[in-house]
Amino acid sequence: MKLVTYRSAPTQPPRLGVLQGDGALLCLTSRHAGDARFSSMAALIAAGEDALAQARRDAEAHRPGHPNEVPPGGYGLLTPLERPPLMRDWGTMTAHPKFFLAMRVRQRAQASPDPAAALEAARQEGQLDLPANWFSVPRFYTANPLNLAGPGQAIEWPAFAQKLDYELELAIVLGRTGRDIPQHRARDFILGVTLFNDFTARDVQAAEGQPAGKSKDFDGAYALGPCIVTLDELPDLYKLRVTSRLNGETQTVDSTASMEIGFEDLIAYASRSCTLHAGEVFASGTFARGCGVETGRLLQPGDRIELEAEHIGILENTIVASGAALKGGA
Repeated sequence: MKLVTYRSAPTQPPRLGVLQGDGALLCLTSRHAGDARFSSMAALIAAGEDALAQARRDAEAHRPGHPNEVPPGGYGLLTPLERPPLMRDWGTMTAHPKFFLAMRVRQRAQASPDPAAALEAARQEGQLDLPANWFSVPRFYTANPLNLAGPGQAIEWPAFAQKLDYELELAIVLGRTGRDIPQHRARDFILGVTLFNDFTARDVQAAEGQPAGKSKDFDGAYALGPCIVTLDELPDLYKLRVTSRLNGETQTVDSTASMEIGFEDLIAYASRSCTLHAGEVFASGTFARGCGVETGRLLQPGDRIELEAEHIGILENTIVASGAALKGGA
């Protein structure tokens, strides 16, 4: 299933639906009017396997023209999961962090009397290498769920920043709560997959000298969507093509085959002596050349950034100048 949260009108409260192949949408909220399990994505996840199985039966039995159908163009998608309990962003690939390591080493070398010698010395000292335990001790930072935006939502340029960037990432949403989860059972805890855009104020990030802080803490700093695709909809979670486009121009094409550590490993690691809660989001980290720093083109006001993943769809956001009115998530 492709589970979504949407509105048919700006004044309508968010509703839960399932996208159909023709672009129409089956409204689970109206189909099960009065049943709190289908009032929102969070409620559906909290209700567990029985509610999810009912949603799947509804989707399979749906026929065009059903009273609970919303036609294509008759709705605007919102972030599929509003206010997840926690979001963790991981480093499952090496190309992106290695790029930043090399960039910082080059910057320091350029400030020395002999840049070439300084760069070679840094290489000899291993400053261009990630820690040897990068994947045995996976790195992550926690992201603020209150800063989450949805597909089609305008992202207001943070007034404190001069340089703004995007990051092409994939994310899973947990469908179950658990602790000390073994790796071989971890996939059972994944509800589905979605796209994740990790916007970053690069000048602030450089000043902070750390991967996450105020540089990733502003309204709309993260975008999620357009839908949560359950695993049974995907031929192979680790063979999905991912693409980023800026104003319609392709910036990078990669694949989840580039992930060097799987989501199952991350779940097992994170759940050590720690309860993971249904609805939590695990992001993959940035794909190679999946951000403007790596391609040489940072964001500007008016830019439209699109992230696309095979079998999932397109997460599109437009950057607006600081202080500009945000349009509704549609």
